[in-house]
Amino acid sequence: MRKLLLSALLIVVAVAASAQTKPQWIYKLPKAKNNTYRFVMESAVANSENEARTQSIARVFQQTGNRLGQPVNTAEINNAVQRGDNFAVLSSTFNIPTNKVCEWTERLPNGTYRVYVLCQVAESANIKMDAPAYNECNVNQEFKDGNALLKSMFIPGLGQIGKRHYVEGTLTLLGEAGLVGAGTFCYLSAQNKLDVMRSEDVSYADFSRARDDYNRLRDASYVIWGAAAGLYVYNLFRAFTMQPKYTDGISFSPVILQDERAMTAPGVAMRINF
Repeated sequence: MRKLLLSALLIVVAVAASAQTKPQWIYKLPKAKNNTYRFVMESAVANSENEARTQSIARVFQQTGNRLGQPVNTAEINNAVQRGDNFAVLSSTFNIPTNKVCEWTERLPNGTYRVYVLCQVAESANIKMDAPAYNECNVNQEFKDGNALLKSMFIPGLGQIGKRHYVEGTLTLLGEAGLVGAGTFCYLSAQNKLDVMRSEDVSYADFSRARDDYNRLRDASYVIWGAAAGLYVYNLFRAFTMQPKYTDGISFSPVILQDERAMTAPGVAMRINF
């Protein structure tokens, strides 16, 4: 039993250690070298990598266009990107100086793709962008957080919640509490069966039944507690090494809406990040 629990624990740790680390610029935007430009990062999820890339690039131009007071039509920018127009052509077409400097793609568990793009964009519409080369696209984010580790050490999942991974943190907390509670229940029930076995007036049939129940409940408590220990170690690893989410779950930004008659009106766009 101990060997089985130890093997399960090692598997959990190995799976955790194999987690993919994203580039640093996804979590913290680089600082611009001068005041003629800024860095903008956008991401999108789609069924294909190319479609996700198109949406990400379109969002960069839309966000920058709205900031500069030059709204970009969604259909037009999507068509231009799908045609394969490079960034020099896109910048000229939409009068928004932009350079794409980094791209990172991940395959999600449901089979879709998430593509992140990092761009240098003009700080102002009437300033010529002077953006130097950026050579840190592949620098991984090393985020070792001792405070989050301590939080999850005392309350499993609290460190993850502090890094805005609310779903994972809540599930970890509930899972740990459920496993510990279930293991304790089985252990106490086993002790009750042991008391029955030790009774002086217990019959042989009751003794045999209590002995079988005792063995079953005792083994179940060990297995459940072993699972709780594995989840606890994984919880500590995640709290210590996981990167915080770079944006809130819901964000709002101003947009210019345009209908088929080319009539425009101000609006607000809401994005939900998972």
